[in-house]
Amino acid sequence: MNTDTPQIEPENAEKLKKYLTSHPRIILVTHANPDGDAIGSACGLYAAFKNADIAVDVACIDEVPEYLRFCPFAGKIQQDFDENAYDAVFFLDCGARKMTRFDDHKPRIFSDKMVKLNLDHHPTNDKWGEINFVSTQAASSTQIVFELLQRLEMKITPDIATCLLLGLYTDTGAFMHQNTSSAAYKAASELVRLGGNVQAIARNIFHAHEFKKLKLWGKVLQNLYVTKDGAAIVGVPRSEYEKLGAKREDLAGVIDYINSMDEARYSVLLSEDEKGSVKASLRTRKPDVDVKALAEKFGGGGHVKASGFTIKDSKLEKEIKWKIVQD
Repeated sequence: MNTDTPQIEPENAEKLKKYLTSHPRIILVTHANPDGDAIGSACGLYAAFKNADIAVDVACIDEVPEYLRFCPFAGKIQQDFDENAYDAVFFLDCGARKMTRFDDHKPRIFSDKMVKLNLDHHPTNDKWGEINFVSTQAASSTQIVFELLQRLEMKITPDIATCLLLGLYTDTGAFMHQNTSSAAYKAASELVRLGGNVQAIARNIFHAHEFKKLKLWGKVLQNLYVTKDGAAIVGVPRSEYEKLGAKREDLAGVIDYINSMDEARYSVLLSEDEKGSVKASLRTRKPDVDVKALAEKFGGGGHVKASGFTIKDSKLEKEIKWKIVQD
């Protein structure tokens, strides 16, 4: 068996194909604080289902970050929905169901009253769905969506290809991270052949920065410190980015920039959000460091080299070092 490619079990694809013939009403949901893979997966699958005349909507509890709004169909993602209007929920790019943050006010989508479909590439995923498309070998969830659409024989338009390519591009760090396999390159090549706009993706993700964002990054780098054990840590209070006219989403990408330092064994970005929580982004390039294990200690998760967690009802304070204080 070639472990370099995501494995979608043929029987699961057939189960989904058969289920879709019953004309279910489906809500696609992805995780809070969405990244390129979450948005690309959700938008790509939404468009493919719509083109196949499947009754589908798509939701994320948080708004699409400004830098990802160029993604085709991003405007279709809603922040609220009537949970009673659907027969099935399709979880996308969620290492755990709680990552959607819909559990407090949309309990029906987690209950036995809904058919649960699950597509993901995180090692923390315990395959909770009635039908699971989970492969930790995949570089991104969009890579699995791509294979699924091929198995379902659904048309992949240039816009859908751009959505799926977005997830591959961002989750591999522009094909520079360790998860960049030959299968990821092959999928990307095929998506470009199908019309995926890699130039638009690269321009919006890495080459489109507003003045306020660069000012914020400068402030972040100014406040950065490295501990004796090689942890590069910085905290960003909400007031820090608001006084620059920036948003928390303008911090996207700075953690990877920090993590490029040779001195850093691992990097931690702590930031207050607009809802009274502190979010942590963790990165490492070192082969002997597992930031996922660190994130899991605080109820988070992700990948061995890129993870995160959220502490609700909390804020940042700084004495000599940054600390998270719960209200």
